[in-house]
Amino acid sequence: MKTNITSKINNIKIPQSRRIFYSFLIAFIFWFFIKSEDSYLVTQKIPLVARNLQEQKTYKEEVPDYIFVTMKGSGRSFIWLTFFEKFYDDYKAILDLSSIADEYNFDLNNYYRDNPTKIVLPTSLDLEFIEVVSPRNIVINLDQYLVKKVPIKSQFLVSTEAGYVQVGNPLFSPDSISIGGPQEVVKNIEFVNTKNDTFFKLNASVKNEFPIINPNKLVDFDPKKVEGYINIQPISETIVTSIPVNLINKPKDVEVFVNPSTVSLTIIGGLDQVANTLPEDILVTIDFSEWSPKKQFYSPKIDIPNNLFKWENLSPNNLEILVVDREEPIKDN
Repeated sequence: MKTNITSKINNIKIPQSRRIFYSFLIAFIFWFFIKSEDSYLVTQKIPLVARNLQEQKTYKEEVPDYIFVTMKGSGRSFIWLTFFEKFYDDYKAILDLSSIADEYNFDLNNYYRDNPTKIVLPTSLDLEFIEVVSPRNIVINLDQYLVKKVPIKSQFLVSTEAGYVQVGNPLFSPDSISIGGPQEVVKNIEFVNTKNDTFFKLNASVKNEFPIINPNKLVDFDPKKVEGYINIQPISETIVTSIPVNLINKPKDVEVFVNPSTVSLTIIGGLDQVANTLPEDILVTIDFSEWSPKKQFYSPKIDIPNNLFKWENLSPNNLEILVVDREEPIKDN
């Protein structure tokens, strides 16, 4: 039985194409290990780290995250660096900003030749810095660090189901955030935006956390998210009566009256807003400067609270301005 099995194994034939592939693979592995010990000049990116920035100073312009340098080392070292770069903390190019007040142009090749310890390479790898390839110069521009508070604006697209209405603008808590960065940049930022979002066919209010868009890459801001509230109410309407009429620009030398002195109208808006609106919340005005003896009736100007949708059915539509001359007192002879 054992003889038969051995005979069968010996009779297994490996296809010629596969034998050629295996031979090539073994040869490549041997060649790779031999050549990986050779030295090479390779252009590689290296993280750029700026340190010792003076207090109350910040960057006017972005500093590159990487620079490209030529290094000399074994092939094996470059292979390890390529695959495990993120795991090497001791792999970086350092810029020391301690002596910079406002602006400085770094000639990187001269800088790193004069300060060889500022190029930090992994001690476990056989690598040697040769030169900087790109960029060869980096201009560092600094500015005073400014902090201020700015309001939040929404980037929401909102629609409601029939019979519902959005009441007012979205509310945020907090309603403003602190931003900090270069004085030249921060002073021109008047507000920050939320990320774009869409809400279709709402029939109830929405309360959620919303992320803030960074207004500029050089700017820090806090918080990164705020709580937002979109107020959705059923549409309601009611008649408000006894709304006082205000006469503006009245003259001092005559008695002036408005007839009638109160009006009524219908307000339309969200259920809660309509229910809580009082006559005193609605401003009805007539401007005496429009008065003429030849004109009897005048249309008042109506201002309703911003959280209401609209008004209609003013009663009466037109009002009278009554002017009565003051009688001068009779002097005794």
